[in-house]
Amino acid sequence: MKKKASLLLCFSILAAVLQAQSDKGNIEGHIITSDGGPASYVSVLLKGDKKAVITDNEGKFVLTGIKPGSYTLLATLVGYNPVERLVEVEAGKTAHISLQINASERELKEVIVNANRKSYIAEKPSASLRLNAPLIEVPQNITIATKQSLRDMGLLSKTEIFRLSSGITRSYGGSMDMTVQIRGTNATYGTYRNGIGGPIWWNAQEDASMIERLEFVKGPAGFMLANAEPGGLINTVTKQPTHQQIAEIGFGVGSWNMMRTNIDLGGEFKKEGKLTYRLNAGVQKNNEFYQFGRFNRFFVAPVLKYEFSENTSLTVEHNYVKAKARENTHSMMSVNGDLWAVPINIAINDPNNPMWGAADIYNRVYLQHRFNDNWTMNAQAAHMTTSWGGTTLYLEGLSPNKDSLYRYLAQNDWWGRLSNVQLFIDGKFNTGKKIEHKVLLGIDYGDGAEGSTYGDHWGEPENRYPLSITSPAYYLPKDTLVFEGDKYSWLTSNTWQAVYVQDHIKMFDKLIVTLAGRFTQLTTGQDWNTPDDPAYEVTDNKFTPRLGLTYMFTPNISAYALHDESFLSQRGAIFGGGRLPPLTGRNNELGVKALFFNKLLSVTASVYDIIKNNVGTSDPIHPGFYLKTGQIRSRGVDVDIAGKVNDNLYINANYSYVDAKITKDEDKTLIGMVNNGTAKNLANVWLKYQVNDGALKGLGFGGGMQYTDKRSGTWPGYSTTDGNKYLPAYSVFDATVSYTLGRFNIALNVYNLANRKYATSGSWQPDIQEWYFDIEPPRNFRLMTTVRL
Repeated sequence: MKKKASLLLCFSILAAVLQAQSDKGNIEGHIITSDGGPASYVSVLLKGDKKAVITDNEGKFVLTGIKPGSYTLLATLVGYNPVERLVEVEAGKTAHISLQINASERELKEVIVNANRKSYIAEKPSASLRLNAPLIEVPQNITIATKQSLRDMGLLSKTEIFRLSSGITRSYGGSMDMTVQIRGTNATYGTYRNGIGGPIWWNAQEDASMIERLEFVKGPAGFMLANAEPGGLINTVTKQPTHQQIAEIGFGVGSWNMMRTNIDLGGEFKKEGKLTYRLNAGVQKNNEFYQFGRFNRFFVAPVLKYEFSENTSLTVEHNYVKAKARENTHSMMSVNGDLWAVPINIAINDPNNPMWGAADIYNRVYLQHRFNDNWTMNAQAAHMTTSWGGTTLYLEGLSPNKDSLYRYLAQNDWWGRLSNVQLFIDGKFNTGKKIEHKVLLGIDYGDGAEGSTYGDHWGEPENRYPLSITSPAYYLPKDTLVFEGDKYSWLTSNTWQAVYVQDHIKMFDKLIVTLAGRFTQLTTGQDWNTPDDPAYEVTDNKFTPRLGLTYMFTPNISAYALHDESFLSQRGAIFGGGRLPPLTGRNNELGVKALFFNKLLSVTASVYDIIKNNVGTSDPIHPGFYLKTGQIRSRGVDVDIAGKVNDNLYINANYSYVDAKITKDEDKTLIGMVNNGTAKNLANVWLKYQVNDGALKGLGFGGGMQYTDKRSGTWPGYSTTDGNKYLPAYSVFDATVSYTLGRFNIALNVYNLANRKYATSGSWQPDIQEWYFDIEPPRNFRLMTTVRL
């Protein structure tokens, strides 16, 4: 009887408990991080009920026995922004909730700073590219050169960094004059700094010590808002403030009396303070491998950032780069077609000519505000100026018996300016459980101009300066190196307004559809030796769509297809009158991307078909002026590999095949000509082995190779009478050895090990049947040391 009574009591208690539980509800949830991985050890608190749990290794949690009602659920984790979510609990039911927790701005900067120190790859683009998605999801070939790869290779200027990405080549120009080709077409105006840029021609160039990373975007990039070349663009990301204390000083020596020093300082003004800073500054001086060559560069780049709150910050940045040089412009010419008949160390310029000068000034204000975990506003305004000029001697052919070079005096004072304002908002939301939208909305306004006052004695035999090839004489009277002839001036300007909308739609974690479009209005003006003339102002506008498709085979392997279009002004004057019309183009592209070895190695491969209309090319006879070519079609393949094969071996390798030809032109004889500066095959390899333990711990050694196929030297509209002409192919080998001990690092890099003579760019001169071409230095070295204080 007692046993039955006990059983009855137990069943009564159980029934009461079950009845009580049926009057309450539960919450089940799953929390992930911004990269889609599970967020473990997150503290989950139900405000008003004081129930709390910790997420498991899969980011899951369960809260039980909750009275019906409305609650605020709070998820927190050290180093991440707290997340709150309203949840409705019903009796006898389980509420399901999914959350994403994002690294705080402070923590994210720390992670980026620490990760980039030892990485050859970056999984995500910088915020200045506007793309709030991992690179593996973006339907476009985008490669990134990190500061670690720059340091390992001993690179000092932006043009030297081009070798780290497929399809990027420098055209003509020296230390203070940068021209670049991407996928076989000119993209000199496609240079950005922290997302600001477009039609401005940088001259003094950023020093590598200023650079956090270089982002190479292949093909049109409407998401950059301003002006996107069909071939692509290059975005320089400068070093920014961080809460982590940084104090680093570098020293370097090298061939031809090269000496340099630089500092990198950063951190908080006071512990846990809201105001942070970054300061990079340095100076470099060196001679050149040819007589009387000189190059000096000074740079300073201070940046301040104030964090009003965890969600709002303001950044103010200033870059100043000043350079002077005495260079061999059109550095060499052939004799009877022999590229090396003239000694490579001969000076074309004269030591009594003042050094050429260039200065780049960049000012930027950047405001970021995070409304919540899903929506962010970014606004920035910048003003940039650049100048380049002086008096120099250019080549103008050979004497009749070909024992002397002819030179002519030229003076050029060139300048450019650009003001740019951008406002863009990115956000995300879901339409259903398995469809995620990442939206980008942006407006962009720009006002830019460039101009030049130019004069020369080209084509005036009485004003030539002969220079014996075998017994050159220098130190011309200074009064003969003052230009006193007629001068010409020109000014081009443009203003643009643009609106951009993009939806990055991810469905079932597999299929991503990118739908976007940009509407741009351009006003372009041109003046010739007169005040502003409205008759030369023309306004154009165009809508350019962007359509992308990405399929994620796994979280680390994807394939994509892309159609993108471009529309941008061309600020250029045609010698004799007229202006360059707006440039239009389109790109069709297919590609695959993969991350291997726990995301330590990145592989990207793509095939593309680009059409570029109303192409303008620099006039080789009249510096500062342009030729309108017509249409260029470029088809090719890009392959990029970067990262770590294992704990010891680093690699950066790329290959590109480019077939770029003129397909339309008023001059039918040009159709089928290879675009100037194009090399069909380009390959670069860099390997470094780092010893991580044992007696040799800290020792690193490696090497690299650059291969460039024969390169077109034919200028459309000028030197095509003899058909396609090519500079010879070449291979160049480099080597490095380094040692790291604690905070100290020393590295020796040797370039052009085989001491090979090679021409990187040039132009065939049909009137004299000779080449003008640029050459690179013979074997040389750089010994660099870095100390972290």
